[in-house]
Amino acid sequence: MPTALVIRPVTAIDLPAIGALIGELGYTARRDGLLPMLRPMLEDRRNIILKGLADGLGMVAFMSLSSRPVLRLQGWVGTIEELVVRPDGRDRGFGERMLQYAKGLASERGWVRLESVVARERESHHRGFLLARGFVQADRVTYRWGLLEGRHPASPALDRDARTGELV
Repeated sequence: MPTALVIRPVTAIDLPAIGALIGELGYTARRDGLLPMLRPMLEDRRNIILKGLADGLGMVAFMSLSSRPVLRLQGWVGTIEELVVRPDGRDRGFGERMLQYAKGLASERGWVRLESVVARERESHHRGFLLARGFVQADRVTYRWGLLEGRHPASPALDRDARTGELV
């Protein structure tokens, strides 16, 4: 019998567990970096941050979604920003349940599309996790400019008009 999974909104108390799960994605998560991001995200209806709690295991999954209006689609698009299950909780249906919850939210909120960007080297990409659950692989390339990811030198300062303060 599968272990029950209860899905609830996260709170600031969940930061240590969220940090550990973000670590599973290969990123370093610091409390002093997460907390200032989490508070405004929790207050903004365009963001949904959820935890999956399993009996006897605590938080086994974490999912963060965002939404934005897209003119070309004439509607709102939801994005699964992060979806991660602890290694000891994998292959138990927890990721499936979190994803079904995300699909339900997308439908409830009237989003015209639900997307997820997954790195090619991630195990979930190789296993076809999203493909097996009704997603299709898009014909797009993601381009990044990542100052904070250490890929690029600092940007040149923008010039401002000394009198008006406007960008020139």
